[in-house]
Formats: sequence, C-alpha cells, structure tokens
Amino acid sequence: MKKIFLSLLLVISCQLSVVPVFGAGEFETTYTVRYEVKTDGLVHVSQTISLKNKLSSLYATRYSLSLPSENIKNIIAADNTGSLKTDIRRENGTTNLDLFFNEQVVGLDKTYTFTINYDSLDLAQKNGQVWEVFLPKLANSEEDSAYTATLAIPQSFGNPAFINPEPVEKTTEGNFNLYRFTKNQLLGSGVSAAFGQFQIFDFALSYHLKNPNAGPGETEVALPPDTAFQQLSYQKIEPTPVRVNLDQDGNWLATYKLKPAEKITINVAGKAKIFATPQTAFAPSPPLNLDQNLAPAKYWESDSQLIKNTAKNLKTPREVYNFVVKTLDYDFNRVNQEGIVRKGAAAALLAPKNAICMEFTDLFVALARAAGIPAREINGYAQTTDQKLQPLNLVADVLHAWPEYWDENQKTWIPVDPTWEKTTGGLDYFSKTDLNHFTFAIHGQSSTQPPPAGSYRDTEVAGKDVQVVFGRYEQESLARLTAKFNLPKRILWQKAITGDLTLRNEGPRALYNSKVLLAGEKVTITSGSSREITLAALPPYGEAKIPLKISAPGWLDYGQGKVLVTANGQEFTATIEIGLIAWPLIFLILGVALLFGVCLAVMIKSKRRHD
Repeated sequence: MKKIFLSLLLVISCQLSVVPVFGAGEFETTYTVRYEVKTDGLVHVSQTISLKNKLSSLYATRYSLSLPSENIKNIIAADNTGSLKTDIRRENGTTNLDLFFNEQVVGLDKTYTFTINYDSLDLAQKNGQVWEVFLPKLANSEEDSAYTATLAIPQSFGNPAFINPEPVEKTTEGNFNLYRFTKNQLLGSGVSAAFGQFQIFDFALSYHLKNPNAGPGETEVALPPDTAFQQLSYQKIEPTPVRVNLDQDGNWLATYKLKPAEKITINVAGKAKIFATPQTAFAPSPPLNLDQNLAPAKYWESDSQLIKNTAKNLKTPREVYNFVVKTLDYDFNRVNQEGIVRKGAAAALLAPKNAICMEFTDLFVALARAAGIPAREINGYAQTTDQKLQPLNLVADVLHAWPEYWDENQKTWIPVDPTWEKTTGGLDYFSKTDLNHFTFAIHGQSSTQPPPAGSYRDTEVAGKDVQVVFGRYEQESLARLTAKFNLPKRILWQKAITGDLTLRNEGPRALYNSKVLLAGEKVTITSGSSREITLAALPPYGEAKIPLKISAPGWLDYGQGKVLVTANGQEFTATIEIGLIAWPLIFLILGVALLFGVCLAVMIKSKRRHD
C-alpha cells in the first residue's frame, strides 16, 4: 500500500495557533501543556502532543513551531524511543523549531506521541510587589483536537490578585498551586495572572506654574487622586497648597496663589498602592448624576451621525471594547513623533490604521456614550516591559490613556485598556486590566481638563517631570487633622449664636466617611439640627467648613463654656464666655432695687418722725 507522508506544522507566535500544512482534519490531536513557574521567574514549558491517524495510509514526519521570543533555552524534544532531531533558528525576535520524527506510525487510529520541553524567560516576571504571568492565546485550532493547559505557581508567590480567565480547576501539588484551563477558554484570549495583594509605585512629579498677569492670580494643578483601584500616600507636596478640592470626577485639585509674574515649581512625591479589585474603604462617593458622562464633548463626538450609526449594534461595554480592538490598529511610528495631534473618535474611525492610545480611548468613550453607557477617560502612567510602548521616554513625559465605564451593579468605574489588548497579541484587558495602571487625572465632565502631571512643563527646565518606579510597601502614616474655630467671643443665656469650624487634613492620605461628633460644656452645639456630621471625603490638604449653632440654655450660667469636637480619633476644643453682659445687668438691677429699698426705708422713717 502506498503511504501518504505528512508534514505537520504548529505555529506559536504572540497568538498560539495550530496550522496543519497538509491533511487538515486527517489527525485527531491532543495537546497537554504545563507551564511551571520557578521561584526565580523562569518558566519551564512541557508539551505532550499526540497525533492520532484518522486514515490508514497517513502518518506525519515533521513538526514545526515558532516561539515569540529568542529568550528560549534548554530545548529538548523526544518520543518513546529517544531524542528527536531538532533544527533551531533564532531570528527577528522568534525561535523557530523543526522536529523530525523517529517513527512512522501507520494505520487507522494509530497514535504517535512526543514531547517538547524548553525554558522561557519571558512568560513570568516580578514587577515591584507582584509576580505577573502571561500565557499566549490559541488563535486557531483544529476542530478535531483537545487542549489542556496547566499553570503551576509556587505557593511562595502568595494568593492570586487575579487570574483571567478563571481556571476551571484549582489544585495543589507539592509546593505549587495548579490552575487548569481548557481549549475554549484559551481560544478567545490568553491567560493573564498576577500574584500579590497589591502593587506599589514610588513617584516624583514636578509642576511648573507661571502667572503671566500683572496682578496676583490663583491656579490649580491635578494631583494623582484616590480611585476605587488606587490609594495615594503623599510624602511631600512643596510648597504646601492653599487647599485641595475634589471636583465632580474625583480629581484632587491643589490651589496655589501666585504673585504678579511669579514662577514656581511644585514638587510632589509619594506612593501609590494599586489594587486588582475595587475597594470600598477609600473609594470616593459614587456620582449622583451620570448625565455628564453620557454627553458629547470635544474628541467624543457621540452625537455625530457616524458615531451614532456605528454604536447602533453595540449594546454592552464588552461589545464596544471588542469593536474598538478589532477596528483600530496601533501606529508604532506615530507614537514617537513630536507634537502628536489628538484626532478624536470620529477621525479614528476614518483612519483606523493610525491610532495610538488616545484614539483607542476616545473611540471607546464616544461609542459607549452614544450607546447610553456612561464612560470617561483616564490619563496616567502604565508600566510595560515592551520597549515600543514604554510610557515615558528619556526626555519627554509621554503618558498613557485608557477608558473607564460605569458599572451599575458594582456602583463603580471599571477601567479597561483596548490599546494594550491590541498590542499584546490578544491578552484580555477588559475582564481585568492589571496592577500597572496608575491614574493621574480623570476626564469625565471635560475631555481635556484637568491636565495630568507631565503636562505642566517649562521649556526652560530640562529633564523629566514624571518619575515612576516600582516601590516597596511601608506602613502608611495616619491622616492628621487640624481645626480652626471661628466663633463669637461671648454668648448670652437663652440666645443662639452662629460660627463655623474648619477641619484641614494635614496628613499624607485622604480621609473617607469620617464622623465628626459635637458636644459642649455649659453650651449646646449643633450643625444644622445634628450633633454628628459625616465628611464623605477629605484629601490631603483638603478642608471642610462645618457651620455651628451654639446656645447657652442655663438661666444663671456664666463663666466659660466649652465647644468639644471629636474627629478621626482626635479631640479639639474651644472656649466661649457666657453671661459676661447678663450678670452685671442682674447686679445693677439688684443694686438699684437695694438702693431704692434703702431710700424708701429712710423716707418712711423720716416721715414717722415728723408725724
């Protein structure tokens, strides 16, 4: 019988794909892959591949694969008879392998099984406090194939911050935690996982301000704020701002007063703790009105016919995200150009091959808003090991942009990154972003304001205004309040007076849902009609002015009364004089009455003598 020789090709690139050269459908293929991560970050990959003949006259002679890295070593291929002859070629950032089989297994339902083992230096890395692991996705696969992947993680890495997609099975084996994934899970996306409680960034930012006017002026700069996914701890803000306010988007706006023609540089340093899941302990209060996050704006032309027509069939945030990823191509050449011009959503649709992160974000926001989904833009820092996508170059400060959408069920803003899915070969950045996105400024009410850190440059000052590196966890310092009372000096009995109390956060972190308790000695104190107030949010150097109403109910009280305030575990007191006008009046009346009585008695006595 004449045999048909088959050469079988397996291609693994940024997207793992299985592509038979001849006889597609002539083999039933089973893939069992294990990715074992070592404590030093080396990943040992073991693949067991079985080819089962579906025709009696068919067998395979060769197997080829391409790995998307040159950082591959210790490559060994073998079958049950011994090592397989292997040709290895490294070029253009890939490692190409050709494996030549030792046996020709001929016959219907006959199976040939072989293994490939190698070590990869690119699939796992430790960034700051977090171990990150990425497995490539299956882009194509034969219908008649089975695929199982197991990720083995050292237990010393800690619990997962996230694993996406969720593994179908979790077990343990020795000192490893095992996570199993199926073919269907990996066809749509690869695996992205992070192990560790949170990520820490150390940052140093500079803001250059100038007052061009002949008179004094006041301006604001946007400090990196707390969000549901990050918490800030400031070690330095110099000079100290007059105050820090929250805007409707949750930005922290620091106010500075400048003299005529004055130039100042504000230097800020601190730590950002980045979380994988939304936090409630420090998250700002949810917006009361999301209408502004549905409105059209410059670069977000959600009212244009082009955007509205495109959004007609997009009903969910996932559908909007998938459309953006599928439609736009990332222009690596454009990102390195000087004077990059932001195009906006409509222009991105008309020139889909020339997009960078701004267009990916603007198109998502515009389409989401046109579809009735509240959305906004984030400007900030995103750490990546991809040299083409490094957020900061050596001279200028080039930041990253990504969108967020409002999740009504979770009552929070959810970040996604279509740019990174497009540029990482299909890793899913919708279900979970990662621990490497650090928010500087939030654009919801406006598509351009406030400018993020890195935008306050001075052409006369060399160097970078944004420096971000992975940091180490340190015990955070507690927030510290100061109090300033504005009260009248005196109070009469049975008469209410008004004043106020200003609480200022002088500590490194924001305070949320802080209870302020009011009490008094010899006086009654309330704010409105309550003796308890809740401060929703108070950022570093933020102020809250609390109106006070004070009365002295005692008819005969006089001397000093005390105003007592407890907030954030701290106590503040102020004194107020009571009755300093009332008591002299009483003594005067008593004195007059006594004098009148004495005079009356003298007159009566004198009259009796005359009688």
